[in-house]
Amino acid sequence: MQASTELRNIIEGWFAAIADGDLAWAERHISRRAGVRLVGTDPTEWLEGPRVAEFLREEVKALGGVVKITIGETEAYCEGSVGWGMASPILTLPNGRQIAPRWSAVFHLEDDHWKLVQLHTSVGIDNEALLGG
Repeated sequence: MQASTELRNIIEGWFAAIADGDLAWAERHISRRAGVRLVGTDPTEWLEGPRVAEFLREEVKALGGVVKITIGETEAYCEGSVGWGMASPILTLPNGRQIAPRWSAVFHLEDDHWKLVQLHTSVGIDNEALLGG
């Protein structure tokens, strides 16, 4: 396993694409193969296949130019044709509210290009609040 600057740049590019409303990232970096999966913050965001790219394009359209994103810490690694990364962005909404989701993804090397095959985004909640204590 080795650190991957290339994947880190791709991940940071995703957040820049959201902030700028740039749909090209999704076209370049999402696999079209079977098995692609996305789990988002909303309970209904459990997607697979072509629906993943559609969903992410809609996210970029909806958030582009509206949400300010501070990328925060990003790390990425690869081993052979598999890569993965994590990020801790901070999203600032137009009303000033900030959200700090946890973001992780798995990539696969397809025709010498890294393609996203799995994406997971969640919003952390401390154990005490979760258990009602």
